[in-house]
Amino acid sequence: MPVLEALGAAVPAHRTPQAEVKAKAAEVLSALAPELVEKLSVFDSTGIRERFFVRPMDWYLETHGWGERAAVFREEGTAMLERATREALDAAGLRASDVDGIVLVCTTGIATPSLDARLANRLGLDAAVQRVPVFGLGCAGGVAGLNLADDLARAHPSKRFLLLSLETCSLAFNLTDMSVRAFVATTLFGDGCAAALVRGDALEGPSLGRLRRGMSHQWRDSEDVMGWDVLDEGLRVVFSRRIPEIVQTQLAPVVERYLKREEAAPGRWALHPGGTKVLEAYEAALKLGLGALAESRDVLRDFGNMSSPTALFVLRESLRRRALAPGETALLAALGPGFTAEMGLVEG
Repeated sequence: MPVLEALGAAVPAHRTPQAEVKAKAAEVLSALAPELVEKLSVFDSTGIRERFFVRPMDWYLETHGWGERAAVFREEGTAMLERATREALDAAGLRASDVDGIVLVCTTGIATPSLDARLANRLGLDAAVQRVPVFGLGCAGGVAGLNLADDLARAHPSKRFLLLSLETCSLAFNLTDMSVRAFVATTLFGDGCAAALVRGDALEGPSLGRLRRGMSHQWRDSEDVMGWDVLDEGLRVVFSRRIPEIVQTQLAPVVERYLKREEAAPGRWALHPGGTKVLEAYEAALKLGLGALAESRDVLRDFGNMSSPTALFVLRESLRRRALAPGETALLAALGPGFTAEMGLVEG
């Protein structure tokens, strides 16, 4: 059974308090979309205290095309990938040359060669390193990527794989889009990167826990629930008001089927905090007690919704506070475009 060796994380330099974003939004909306001013209270109900952006806030008040946004993605994305990777390697006591393969998950930027190639040059990874860039998984990408790294480690038990989950959601902010959904996205999303080292069971060393096989579930005919539209000026968020309702009414049987398959009873829940309403829907659907999602709420408060890395930030925070006891399991889960649920288990 593959093991999770270490986790790393990185955020961009521009720490931005939610109160400052709200104040700036009030200025912009008063001039461009006064009908949205009455919705400014949404900033206060998100549960977010601060977020991190790849550019200073005033940058987003200027016009930037697809090409310029892509250049920022390449520059800032590669920098975050390097910092998160170095943190994970240092935590595991490993060198870059110990990595045999990379799984890079990202939906909010495009580059060819993909950023894992740029990272390989920066870190001096082995020239034979296997590269698997994955696009389009959205918020579920971190969990799906960890499951993919687990599958690779099961197929290659003498190798080590680096999962990288990177998103630059703020690059989708756009003054030409004054829709309600774009406004809500502006209250929620931030930028960040997570790294996870997964090794096959033929290798030895300390670990954070063993990885059980993950599971995916797609709800049929639900492509309009979550995703991104690609426009000339960049990405435009797609998410439905129905998400909390879907979670509350349809998620529990999916999770129960997975846990029954794995014969597991989680002692911890590392769930992607898409927003406060989604967290409340998780609690209702899964009948979770008070404090079960404390780490999810704390990550949402301190970083906002970073899309795919967020669930890994939650797992990292949970394990930072207390290591898994022998036999204890943590359920890692996130929802993404498709509309899908991605789930995995880490066992002490």
